Amino acid sequence: MNKKIKQISLVLVFFFLLSTFYSALAIEKISPDPKGIDLLNSLLAALSIEDEEKRLNAVIPLVHKSLLTSDGKDLDNDIKPYSYKKAYENAGCYKQPVEIYEVHKGNTTTIGYGPTAEKGRTDKYFINKKEGVAGRPAPIHIFWPADGGDPKVVNMGSL
Repeated sequence: MNKKIKQISLVLVFFFLLSTFYSALAIEKISPDPKGIDLLNSLLAALSIEDEEKRLNAVIPLVHKSLLTSDGKDLDNDIKPYSYKKAYENAGCYKQPVEIYEVHKGNTTTIGYGPTAEKGRTDKYFINKKEGVAGRPAPIHIFWPADGGDPKVVNMGSL
């Protein structure tokens, strides 16, 4: 019985590793969209503003409505003290204008909930750091609305 369990465990591990390998191959790399590059340049410029209120006011129009408070005038409490804070603290580590390392095409999905729900695709734009700054390129998630609206940032916490 114990030998049978070991054999089954080995088969499961093998299939797990095989599926992980094929998942990595399934990532579709695409060319950066000029609108995505413009959005990222605007985001890094906004995050680099020293004045806290001006910085926040510059960032709000660039992010998806699901990251905002219900009145749309501030970042949500789950975003502001965490990913937003990390992003503005580290924005200076990245090349401006942005230099795109690569783009991973996302799948069609719906983000948000209730009044903020929106269908579209979220791509990962990996941006390069400045020369001499250690670390890998950071992924910024950009949402492309299915209705053709302007792209918006949905995750900036990797900066």
